[in-house]
Amino acid sequence: MQDRFKQVSCCFTGHRPDALPAHGDDSSEEMQQLLYCLGRAVEAAIEDGVTNFYVGGAQGFDTLAAEYVLRQRVLRPALSLRLALPGQNQSSGWNARDKARYQAILEEADEVWYAAELCSPESMRRRNRYLVDQAGRCIAYLRRMRGGTLYTVNYALDSGIPVDNLAEHLLDL
Repeated sequence: MQDRFKQVSCCFTGHRPDALPAHGDDSSEEMQQLLYCLGRAVEAAIEDGVTNFYVGGAQGFDTLAAEYVLRQRVLRPALSLRLALPGQNQSSGWNARDKARYQAILEEADEVWYAAELCSPESMRRRNRYLVDQAGRCIAYLRRMRGGTLYTVNYALDSGIPVDNLAEHLLDL
């Protein structure tokens, strides 16, 4: 049963806004290309039967992925967005705009799982492992060879989970 669930589940991992194209400015051509690649990757996963999407809830790529899945869920009610969060205080210190986006995602999520009550480096790693452990595939945006995204991608690959790195697609555009 668990293997079947993983086959229909996908996780996301990616960088914070400072490592996204144009620092995450949605109006830039570079970010539009990333959003296009994200849409294509999610659509391909859905065509392959994926209905469960796991997101870590961080600023940047996680937010983009969660918002995309929520928009698709309007058209495809069978899709679910499942948040795996490092701690209940994840958004402390964020600006009002980012907190509002986070809150909207939290309210629309089908499931919320917390790695710990408070965020810590260990709860971040636990959250990242949980994301991968639930999934049969991973959609990533990895261009920096350090940090949590690299850890998560390597954990996925070591676990035999295929990773679609959207940063590689952007090089082809």
